[in-house]
Amino acid sequence: MLNIPPYNPELNPCEQVWQYIKNRFKNQRFETMESLKEWLNNIVKDMKEETIKSITGNHHYLTAFNTAFYI
Repeated sequence: MLNIPPYNPELNPCEQVWQYIKNRFKNQRFETMESLKEWLNNIVKDMKEETIKSITGNHHYLTAFNTAFYI
């Protein structure tokens, strides 16, 4: 079992995905909450599997996984 420290956002895949989305959100301006929701929905829908893998493919995970399971 791999334990992640209580608060360590650089090791949390969800935080990495949100950072990716927030970087695209910068300097955007939305007239309504609905247009913001639509924009966010499109960003998430259009994310390809390769993109998510590249965002969440953290070398810390790989090192910990290899150490834990291939000893």
